[in-house]
Amino acid sequence: MENNERKNEHTLENHREYIPDIAQGMPDHSHEAASPFTKRIIKEAVPLLLASMLAIIFGMMSHSGHAVNKSSDAKAALETHMSTTLPAGTRLLSKDEHYAGGDMTITHKDSAAKTKLYIWDYAAEDGDYVQIFVDGAPLGEPFMIKNTPAALTVPAVGEVKVVGTRDGGGGITYAVYYESDQTTYFNGMNQGGSNVYTLLRE
Repeated sequence: MENNERKNEHTLENHREYIPDIAQGMPDHSHEAASPFTKRIIKEAVPLLLASMLAIIFGMMSHSGHAVNKSSDAKAALETHMSTTLPAGTRLLSKDEHYAGGDMTITHKDSAAKTKLYIWDYAAEDGDYVQIFVDGAPLGEPFMIKNTPAALTVPAVGEVKVVGTRDGGGGITYAVYYESDQTTYFNGMNQGGSNVYTLLRE
């Protein structure tokens, strides 16, 4: 019986020795060149992909926010630099025009202690930066004004100063809308300049 067991072990070992390596008999395609069809697809897809990427980049660079408002109210606002009918975020110009505005006194009947101030670039979204001061204290860091308004909370009575910290080109054009008197003021300044809004309650 012991001899039979040894014979079986020997037979199993022989079988193990002669198990064929299937992978060795298979052809190696790992370094084989791509087919002509694959090459043609790649050749046609690469320029299309590059063109799409360039179109996306160009679109992002040329994006200028909201459409320019050309209504009669908008034209009047360009002349008077204020409006009680145009909503916050109204865009009046496609590109900046040098306009140095001035300080303003705003009288209102709002009984609330605080009011919302909305500020935005009413011309080209070109990298103008401003900083807001309330009664001499900075209300945060300088930020880029865009066509979409930024909302800030300020006292309904006090002094709000808008300082132009960076001119993206063509002067710093901006607008502010105060909820206290529901009026938009279209203003402007040079880099380093400022406009002061004095808020008074009747």
